[in-house]
Parts: sequence; C-alpha cells; structure tokens
Amino acid sequence: MSAQDDFDPLDPSFVADPHPRYAALRERCPVAHSERWDFFVLTTYDDIVAAATNPRLFSSEQGITVPPNEVSGRRAPMHFDPPEHTRFRRAMNAPFRDERLWALEPRLRAVARELLSAALAERDTDFAAAYVSPLTSQALAAFLGLDSADGDFLDEHSLLFENAQFRYDGEAAEEQNLVLYDFARKIVTRRRELPLDPRDDFTTALLDLVDHDGDLDDEFVAGALRQLFIAAHVAPRVAIAGVIAHLARDADLQRRLRDDPSLVPAAVEELLRLHTPNQGFSRTVREDVEIGGRWVPAGTRVAFAYPSANRDARYFPDPDRFDLNRNPKRHLAFGSGAHKCAGATLARLELRVAVAELLAASTSFELSREPVPVGWPMTGPLSVHLRAVPRKELPRGQA
Repeated sequence: MSAQDDFDPLDPSFVADPHPRYAALRERCPVAHSERWDFFVLTTYDDIVAAATNPRLFSSEQGITVPPNEVSGRRAPMHFDPPEHTRFRRAMNAPFRDERLWALEPRLRAVARELLSAALAERDTDFAAAYVSPLTSQALAAFLGLDSADGDFLDEHSLLFENAQFRYDGEAAEEQNLVLYDFARKIVTRRRELPLDPRDDFTTALLDLVDHDGDLDDEFVAGALRQLFIAAHVAPRVAIAGVIAHLARDADLQRRLRDDPSLVPAAVEELLRLHTPNQGFSRTVREDVEIGGRWVPAGTRVAFAYPSANRDARYFPDPDRFDLNRNPKRHLAFGSGAHKCAGATLARLELRVAVAELLAASTSFELSREPVPVGWPMTGPLSVHLRAVPRKELPRGQA
C-alpha cells in the first residue's frame, strides 16, 4: 500500500469534508488501512453490506467503534452477535414499533415550536445547540416515558460526554459516563417500583427479560439505557444539523418544501443519504478474510464508512447531487444487517419534525458562518449558525 492510500481519520481536510477522500478510495483502494489506529475501512456499498450481514466473520463482541471507546462496557444489544443479540432485540422490538413512535409526533412538534420561538428571536443562533440537540433529547425522553426535565438533564450530560469524546478527552468522558450511568440506574429503580406496559416501555421490557433470564440483572438494563442515551442523541444531532446546513445553502429547495410540505419525507430520505453521520462503526474480524480484493487478518478492526457507501455511484448515480426524485430506499444511513438501527423510525420522525417546523416558522434562513465539523467517528456539523427570518404567523403543515 502506498503512503497516499493510508487512511487518516484525523487529517484536517478529511474532517472538513470526507467525501472527496472516500470517492478516491472507492476507485483506487476500496479497503484502506489506517496506521493511526491500525484498522481497515470499507468504503464501497457492496463490501459494507457483505461485512455487516456476516456476524460469523465480523463480530461486534469486542466493541463497535474505532478507536475503542475506553469508557464503554459490554452493553446489549450492540456488543453482542446473533443468537445472543437476537433475544435482546426481540425484547426491544415492541417499544420501537412504528405506530407507537409516530404517536409521539404531537409532543415533538410542540417541543420544536417552543425551541424555535426562542432560537428565531436571535439574529445569529447556533441551531445545532439551541434547536437540534434539545429536540433529540426530548424525543428520547418521550420515548422512555420521561418528563421534559429529564430530557433537559439528558441533553446537558449527553453533550458533555459527546464533546469530550470528540476531543478524545477520556477523563472528561468517563466523568460524564458515570453521571449518565447513575441516571440510568435511577430509571431502572423507578420502573422496578412502578412498571409500565412492556409493549410501550423500553425499560420495563428489558426488566421483564431480566426476570425470565437468570443470566441477566438490573445492571444489564442500566447498561442498555446508558448506551441508548448516546446512540439516540449523537447521530440524530449530527444528521439533523447536516440537513439544516444543506437547506441553508439551497434557498430553492427551502421554497419548494415550504410550498409543498408533503415533499418533506422524500427530501429527508435523500438528505439522510447525503449527510449520513456514522462512519466509525466497526467490527472485529474473527479469522483471516478477503474482502474488496484485500486480505484482512484475524483480530483486526474493520470500520464501516456508511457515508461513503451512500455515495457509491454503482447504487446512486451522480451521488453527490441532491435529487428529490431519487428513490433512495437502499441507503445505509441506519446501517445494515442484524445491527440495523432499531430507532430508525424515531430518527425519521425527529428529522421530519425538525425540518418541517423550521421551514414553517421561517420565511428563509442562511448560514451566518461556516459550520464547525465534528470529528471521527461521526461526520457532519458540530455547530450550524443561521441567520433566519421568522414568519409572523406560523402555518402548521404536517409532514
């Protein structure tokens, strides 16, 4: 491998915009190696799907991020392979069912409008901080049957944890990890004292699993909650910020979606393809394997570059272009295989509400400064400062 094929996830030009680098690797070196953290990265759609759907060879049991998360224990379901993974996902399926999640829409729209009322009152606002992050936290609180104060707590400490991770500050991340674990244990205690319907409540569903499985305990449930706090916050936070930044650069698309809000769901799917946030999810290779024409040795970490897969021209012609008429149903924004995101419906709901309500509450918005990018293992904006013109009377179209 030549020096030009070394994959450095912290290279400043890559952090600022990973897509040119991914495009070059897909053509020249689709399975690249990173000297920095000694891992391989898969960049093509076919290779990523092949690995993600083969847990026998590509295992989640040693962790799912590159570099390894030093403050992460082994938590279900992400850190388990089938068949163990299957029993955990089965217990979680009912609370994640589509009809239950879409029933949260009125609460999320009310939250979005309240946040926008404050954010639009300022001339120059970081909408990632003032709008997107608290909206995703309140969505998680609604899903977990918690109140808005709990949502505020989750937002504060999730941000502190994630930002420490983006700085690779292990000490600060561990401090917030312990705070979040303590909060997770308190939720478990609440549900032990006052259980809810396990078909509707994530925590109660897992406690039922504990009660019928002698190998599990309440700490297992706390670990699953702690995992969910970040998984259900950081990816939607970055994805929605990326979508808003895209819209801020495209006044014509804004006008089209304002004129016809029924187009928002299709626009969201195409924008998810273009602004997929997760690029550092990984597996550990159980045995020597050939993939993408390259031998990868046993014990090596392999990262799935989902943003690259979603711009693979073999599946998405003219892949860097937004096309509202594209049928992007095969995009991998929510992963593939057994570990495909259980919360995909909730994430779609958050995106549709965030976009529809921002468009309805404004007559226009544009970037007031260039967004600050997050670092690996995500890609997208950390901040999105907008100069927005609020609408005096707010139409409330549904999307």
